Amino acid sequence: MIELIMDMKATEKRVAIKEDDKIVELLIDRPTTHPIEGNIYIGRVVNVLPGMQAAFVEFGQKKPGYLHRDHLCSYQTSTLSKAEKEQKGISHFVHQGEAILVQVVKEGEGTKGAKLTGLLEFPGTHIVYQPFGMYKAISKKMSDAKRQEWRKLLQEWLTSDEGVILRTASEHVAADVVEAELLELQRQFLEVLEKQSASVKVPSLVHEEDHFLSKIIREIPPAEVKLVEVDHAGTSQFLKKKGYPVRFYQGKEGIFKRRGMEQELEKALKRIVWLPSGGYIIIEHTEAMTVIDVNTGKYIGKTGLQETVLKTNLEAAVEIARQLRLRQIGGIIIVDFIDMANGSDRDQVLRQVKGAVQKDRSHVRVIGFTELNLLQLTRKKVREPLTKMLLQPCSPCDGKGVVFSVDTVTYQLERELLEFKGSDVEAVVVEASPEVVDKLMGLPDIMERSGIQIYFIENDGVPRFEVRFAGSVEDAKERVKTL
Repeated sequence: MIELIMDMKATEKRVAIKEDDKIVELLIDRPTTHPIEGNIYIGRVVNVLPGMQAAFVEFGQKKPGYLHRDHLCSYQTSTLSKAEKEQKGISHFVHQGEAILVQVVKEGEGTKGAKLTGLLEFPGTHIVYQPFGMYKAISKKMSDAKRQEWRKLLQEWLTSDEGVILRTASEHVAADVVEAELLELQRQFLEVLEKQSASVKVPSLVHEEDHFLSKIIREIPPAEVKLVEVDHAGTSQFLKKKGYPVRFYQGKEGIFKRRGMEQELEKALKRIVWLPSGGYIIIEHTEAMTVIDVNTGKYIGKTGLQETVLKTNLEAAVEIARQLRLRQIGGIIIVDFIDMANGSDRDQVLRQVKGAVQKDRSHVRVIGFTELNLLQLTRKKVREPLTKMLLQPCSPCDGKGVVFSVDTVTYQLERELLEFKGSDVEAVVVEASPEVVDKLMGLPDIMERSGIQIYFIENDGVPRFEVRFAGSVEDAKERVKTL
């Protein structure tokens, strides 16, 4: 069962999701961040690339979005046979300058623009309505009898061109409730069509997805929730009406602080995650992928190296699955488990990973081990990673996580001072960290070799320096007094 802890009083809204008394997700909503995934726009095709079978669409963001031929509405609804459509290039279905409806499937990241689709979806609590879907999908977790019952109803409610995905949550829900939700989603689609035909400017937003509380309610039905603890009266009443078991928190101390979530949030931003046995994993993010390294750490085992390695790797498999959800890590993930000589041990770890990611509400694909014994996974990016949302690059290291060493900075300063040799400059004033000053003055004959007097202003912090003044000795002495 799931427990939700909701910090909703302040401007920033936060929700912690716990499963089996362990925090597995941290969701944060800020007015300064505006997720666009799920939003629908009227966009303008700015480029058609037959070689890529793709188009780029300007839809009001910084970068045009990427739209593949197979995700065009005109391709999906074409009366041509499947074989005939596949032989046609994208230029047959869309042209440059055309205004089209697009929905954001995946937000842009770094230098990449967003991924778009023309096959619109309108998600609800029990169903996902697809105006151009042309198929009716029903959760396989339902019994065969229920699936047949729902299939008959869906065929009555929808045309052959429309599509729908029926969620597991609808299995024991009354048919009229699901039908009412379907009618509401169809109404939303008609509103989009009305805006499209109303000669609105292009590009423009025509449907905005509700990304926070409504999305949580859609994804986590009341039947799966043991308790919701919330500190906001309005949210408490809203959730009670939706059928959730709610406890209203009225303590003076913040609800996240009271429930230990602030500490969990800090842990979710650290590179190192400790395992129960004493081993640990290191999580590193790059532009292209996330790399996770597994180490035995303090754990030495009881019976031998193979047992130590296997136990650490099995613990890491479970923890990695949790960290992917907790940190909202998406894209390509590479895991470097501790080397396992035994193939059966690798298979056991692989099964553990596959089992652990089953609870993830985002799609995770476990590909398997490479020849170098690196495990490959992919996870659909649904939200912005916690590290990107909560942290910013530090100025001294420019976000690299490292700075120049004392030795490196000292030798850089030495080279700069030697450039004054033979010039009209008599003295310089250098602002530098104490370690750099000590190291520089330890170099042989630095003043004689540079031919200048050197005056220092010491400034604590990372190893660095700045030449603040270069001129006469008299002026340098005066400058030291004023700096």
